[in-house]
Amino acid sequence: MKSAIITGASSGLGLENAKALAKLGYSITMVARGEERLVKAANSLRKRFPDVAIQEQVLDISNLDLVREFAKGVSEVDLLVNNAGLMGPDFKLSIEGIESQMATNHIGHFLLTALLWSKLDRVDGRVVSISSVVHRRGRLYDATLDDIRGADESKYNRWQRYADTKLACLLFARELDIRARVTGSKVQSIAAHPGWAITGLQDNFPHRFDRFAQDAATGARSQVVACVDASLTGGEFIGPKFEIWGEPKQIKGAARGRDLETMRKLWHFSEELTGASFLA
Repeated sequence: MKSAIITGASSGLGLENAKALAKLGYSITMVARGEERLVKAANSLRKRFPDVAIQEQVLDISNLDLVREFAKGVSEVDLLVNNAGLMGPDFKLSIEGIESQMATNHIGHFLLTALLWSKLDRVDGRVVSISSVVHRRGRLYDATLDDIRGADESKYNRWQRYADTKLACLLFARELDIRARVTGSKVQSIAAHPGWAITGLQDNFPHRFDRFAQDAATGARSQVVACVDASLTGGEFIGPKFEIWGEPKQIKGAARGRDLETMRKLWHFSEELTGASFLA
């Protein structure tokens, strides 16, 4: 039986991802920061899939010490889904002094992947990173370490920051694929995005056109494909056929999401911010 860890699994895309994998017989560790909602979601899945091993773990992925503690308790993992995310919150810093969206959407997942890498490598596992259509608006090509940290509130633009973090997720997935291949690892790194989907991230920012968006289950199809499609070999980006709607397919994404120098710089900045170095 394959095992999966899904961050942000208590609602939205993560929960739908967990349902899809449970249906396929994966044992699942559901990770999220809110205990009440997480326990409720896990209990619901256990009731629906009584023959599947499902456990939950409360974890704020932006807290790097908590990520380290969580990783110590993981004995095996075949599939890591870096799904947890924040979208457009008020300015806030993580305990380590990293702006909360970057700390949650990318930096915490970079550390978690680094800490679980040996276990993933042992089983030729797969890492799925969740980007967004707004990666097209990301501006990381000339970013400095301080820009990635984002600790200066006077420079904070919540929507630009969100786009930057989602570009970071895509760049990380592709750099991870390159480094895995260079070192001979058979771990597959694949990126996905849901298109326009109502997932819970929009609760504080309702829009009058939200009724035209996909629901979370439909949006999650891209990452489910990224998780289980045996024809994928690593380095792919899976998203809706028509960008914001449609059946999942392999897509190119924006050219800025394929810039090798930006990938390399982001990787090194991520190492510096987390203190974790792997696939060097």
